[in-house]
Amino acid sequence: MRVWAILGARQGDNNQVLALAEALGVPFEIKQLDYNRWRHLGPRTLGATFRSLSPASRATVSGYPPDLTISTGHRSVPVVQALRRRSPGRTRSIHVGYPRISPANFDLVIATPEYPMADHPNLLRIPLALTRRGHGGDERPDEWRAYPPPRRLLILGGPTLYWAIRWPEVRRALDKLLDNAACEGGSVMIAASPRTPDRLVSKVQAIVEDSRVPVMVVPVGGLPRYAALLARADMIAVTADSVAMTSDAIAAGKPVALVPVAPTLAGRMAIALNDRLRPGQRLLPRDLRFFWRSLWEAGLAGTVERPVRANPSDFSRLVAARALAVLNRRSC
Repeated sequence: MRVWAILGARQGDNNQVLALAEALGVPFEIKQLDYNRWRHLGPRTLGATFRSLSPASRATVSGYPPDLTISTGHRSVPVVQALRRRSPGRTRSIHVGYPRISPANFDLVIATPEYPMADHPNLLRIPLALTRRGHGGDERPDEWRAYPPPRRLLILGGPTLYWAIRWPEVRRALDKLLDNAACEGGSVMIAASPRTPDRLVSKVQAIVEDSRVPVMVVPVGGLPRYAALLARADMIAVTADSVAMTSDAIAAGKPVALVPVAPTLAGRMAIALNDRLRPGQRLLPRDLRFFWRSLWEAGLAGTVERPVRANPSDFSRLVAARALAVLNRRSC
């Protein structure tokens, strides 16, 4: 079976594609696609076409279509539909996230609770994003001696259209982790993401500069790697703006705390309008409130004062089993 893992623009989404591809247990090819200005039209308008691809990416997907595509991001949808049309009907497709068209156009769509999709036989909802297992070993094991356990990890995300990280909440979480380390021993680790504003990182560095406890601040793309930090942490606090980072923290099996985020002006307006005209329905294109609600109801995360250690299922394996069942049924 020829499997293509079609990657998008967001690392968190790409990790989900790779997690599923690895869980299937078959060889796969990675296709990192680049898009041109036609991408702004969206999958409903574009239909099944390679028109939105750059010339290099168009060459990458030319030739005989694969047996299976695993894709993410709405920009990949026209490409996947074009591959299915060219097969014809032989190429099966699995999409991770919100494709912005009906799940009927795929063999399987995997989505977390924040996406506004109606129930469908081809839609599988899971409470957490898929996470990769067994990646990110320690590149510098000797350096961990300077940061004794228990290690408390703070992961910083960044602003979105509807949600913003507030410094008072980050400062409160950071102070709590530093106070716990001062009273109980151990160290603090802080990791920024590509979306973290530089000014936020600067404020954090200013606070910890004269700390009485060992503190490690890891820049974007720096060492230790993200997966190594998750593996070495004994407790994890993460800003609530990222579904992928929150899911990674919970899947690590450590006590997890969410650092609250606040709605932006656009977020407040959108929430007010949505809740008045469409009460109980999700915001477009996603509504993080539904993701947070599912975490609280399932007891998967807590607060900085009361972190929660969960024992979630390995959703990558569960989804892989569903994917293989779908593919086997379609091939009969």
